Amino acid sequence: MNKSASLIFGTVALALIVIGGGMFFTVDQTKQAIVLQFGEFRKAHTTPGLKVKVPFIQDVLFYEKRVLSFDSPEVRITTGDQKRLLVDTYTRYRITDPILFFKTVKPASEQGAAMRLEAFVTSTVRNVLGKVPLRNLLSEERPKIMKSIEREVDALARPLGIAIVDVRIIRTELPPENRDAVFSRMISALNQIAKGNRANGEKIGQEIRSTADRDQSIILATAQQEAQDIRGQGEAEAMQILGVSLEENPEFYEFYQTMQTYRETLGEGTTLVLTTDNDLFRLFNAPE
Repeated sequence: MNKSASLIFGTVALALIVIGGGMFFTVDQTKQAIVLQFGEFRKAHTTPGLKVKVPFIQDVLFYEKRVLSFDSPEVRITTGDQKRLLVDTYTRYRITDPILFFKTVKPASEQGAAMRLEAFVTSTVRNVLGKVPLRNLLSEERPKIMKSIEREVDALARPLGIAIVDVRIIRTELPPENRDAVFSRMISALNQIAKGNRANGEKIGQEIRSTADRDQSIILATAQQEAQDIRGQGEAEAMQILGVSLEENPEFYEFYQTMQTYRETLGEGTTLVLTTDNDLFRLFNAPE
């Protein structure tokens, strides 16, 4: 092989290498790609692997398949109860349709996506928070409010080939010029709520105490009536027993009555001066 032939062969080999290198490209598993021919869309690749394009005529744009994020600048809003706030948001999104993204977002890049989404997020935050009072943002209602914002932004972003993963408020502050007045109004409103709750509690407490007193009176009256009935029954039974005893053994009944008299008369510390023939000592003087 002469020198000219070697040069031609080397040139052809180099050309094939250059052409081959420009013909193949790789799509990583974290990426998705679209092929452009003279700036016009020709094909999309959403799966990883080795791909082919026409060298020098077609170009490739790569987009992330992973979740992307951006922070919106501070936004001034007015809540449903006319409170002025400074709000910062954090948005996470994913490019789901690279073809639609390329056709609708200009520039078709993450910077272009952030610019479009910033407008969507700002307008939606103003719209949603403008309908709710400030106290809802500081309560268990906050997750529901954020979900509402996320759904509205997602509906606006879908026609751009973008899906919203999450929208979060990362900072909520009162403007410095309004803080004292807002805090004073909030304290006054909370004091009014507390006053109403205390009054309601006192009313309920009084009702409970009245019910308890009424129940106590009924229970005591019922118990006293039952006690009187029981005592009456006991006394009746005692009189009946005494009557039977009197009929069967008059002497024992007389003895019992005398003992009762002694018990009632001769209590502790009692002094009596009586003659020995007094009827009270009749049983002591009785012959054995």
